[in-house]
Amino acid sequence: MNAYRTPLMPALILLKSPEGVTANKHVPLSGESQIVGRDAERCQIVIPHHAVSREHAKITAQNGTFFIEDMKSRNHTFVNSKEVVGRTALKTDDRIKICDFLFQFRDERTTKPGKLPPWMQKTDDDRDEDAGGMTTIEATQGKVSAQEFLAVAPADRLRALLDISTSLSRTLDLEPLFSQIADTLLGVFKQADRCFVLQLDDAGRPIPKVVKSRRPGLDDSRFSRTIVRKTIESMQSFLSEDASSDAALGPAASIAEFRIRSVMCVPLANAEGKPLGAIQLDTQDRAKKFVTDDLNLLAIVANLAGVAVEKARMHTSVLDREKEQKEIELARAVQLGFLPQTLPVVDGYEFYSHYSPAQKVGGDYYDFVNLPGGRVAIIVADVAGKGVPAALLVAKLSSEVKFSLVTEPNPGRAMSSLNDQMIRGGLQDRFVTLAAMILDPVTHQLTVVNAGHMNPKWYKAATGELAEATTNEATGLPLGVIPGFEYESVTITLEPGDTISAYTDGVTDAMNAAEKMFGFDAVDASLLPDDDALADTTRPKPTGERLVGAVRKHAAGHPQNDDIAVVCFGRSEGGNGPGTVITRQTTPIKIQV
Repeated sequence: MNAYRTPLMPALILLKSPEGVTANKHVPLSGESQIVGRDAERCQIVIPHHAVSREHAKITAQNGTFFIEDMKSRNHTFVNSKEVVGRTALKTDDRIKICDFLFQFRDERTTKPGKLPPWMQKTDDDRDEDAGGMTTIEATQGKVSAQEFLAVAPADRLRALLDISTSLSRTLDLEPLFSQIADTLLGVFKQADRCFVLQLDDAGRPIPKVVKSRRPGLDDSRFSRTIVRKTIESMQSFLSEDASSDAALGPAASIAEFRIRSVMCVPLANAEGKPLGAIQLDTQDRAKKFVTDDLNLLAIVANLAGVAVEKARMHTSVLDREKEQKEIELARAVQLGFLPQTLPVVDGYEFYSHYSPAQKVGGDYYDFVNLPGGRVAIIVADVAGKGVPAALLVAKLSSEVKFSLVTEPNPGRAMSSLNDQMIRGGLQDRFVTLAAMILDPVTHQLTVVNAGHMNPKWYKAATGELAEATTNEATGLPLGVIPGFEYESVTITLEPGDTISAYTDGVTDAMNAAEKMFGFDAVDASLLPDDDALADTTRPKPTGERLVGAVRKHAAGHPQNDDIAVVCFGRSEGGNGPGTVITRQTTPIKIQV
């Protein structure tokens, strides 16, 4: 006798992960919404890796089907090597790739029909309940052939179809299009008293977009849900010559109250046959029934209308993309406007900067700020998020950081003040990582305050080693996380030939065609000079250009998914004398766009 085996719960099976990273090999999927990411407090499925976003993707279940959607993660989510755009259904054995983690979706349950959505379920108070089979409702299978129909149809029907086709081609705006469809149908079907044009919402429920009536007092949004749901579910056209006596419709309140006699309904679909909604017409006059020819004509009109609706949707999508592109260009212009246009010039010191924005505007920011006593502050920051909001936050950061550093001589307290100012300004769930380096060219001391940013790198010319300019213990939280946070500062002394390099995570996270990140080790290797015998290779400009060149070589044409900002500065060889007050060069900084 064969033993019955209970199907295993749907689960994610870990097939591949980066070396040295421990993650769950078998992740059961409960059916509840589960967030995938590295934040252990917010996520139900935790992947402990810095390349994974805090909230990377979400897995949900509906009617027995599991779906995955990307939560605007930095490195995206892929199913079967295709990037997840929108809500994507999962099938057993699908491969889900999140950074360097590869999962297999397994679902061994017995396939059962999915539960009907709420709008299709019958309830005790459903006033449009079925009372049995739709015995007097005729269905036309598939699409109606316009050529066959017109071969036997009167000439006025041909003119009506030509008029409808012409009318539907005149507009690409979705809302006016629905109204135009209803007006046209009432003009064609003289016996119709009401017309409903319904569109499916995101949950699959038919929502009336237009309700038209021939006489005042009939403007009611109630339609026959029984007929509409059967029409959409079966993708067939339906006709009831006398709904008031149709046992299949039962005692529907809408039919009784409006004395509806004849009803017909056809589905709206796109070219691939995907349902978009439905059209329903009804009449109150017992003598003015809809017949099969009327249903065939309405089906042809629905075919034309479905194409028009799909064209309107595509047009709206194009306009939305154009609007988004304009917003991106505006955000990029705003962001670039707050970057310094010239490098500082200080006796005994050299400076270098590089900035290249990604296609989607991010929030990378750097600046050089004049401070009292001839000091200069070098700022490198990264605002969480992309697009116009991130660019506007950069604008606020630019003004607040200058005010905090100029009004508060202590760098640590200046960063605490900046943190509070940004929180009061309404960061909401955003934050900013920032490294502030205050250079005193007289004493050659550099004071570093790190607010959650990657530690600046310090090349020591005397020993040829590469170290971090501050420590992890002295690194504070990003700006915008906790009000009143006290930041620590670390002070080092720069010797002749020493170079400081700071950068944003667009450098370390740069991907190549194999989706491998550039990484921290490659950064360190790039910052070391090519030849210790050549002093020029240790200077800020060659150092920065070497790092930028290594990132470009690694990416090798792979699309840049994040902004890249690099700032290098250092003490010149032989520059032992005191520095002078900061001035500005007249040569502008070139920004790689």
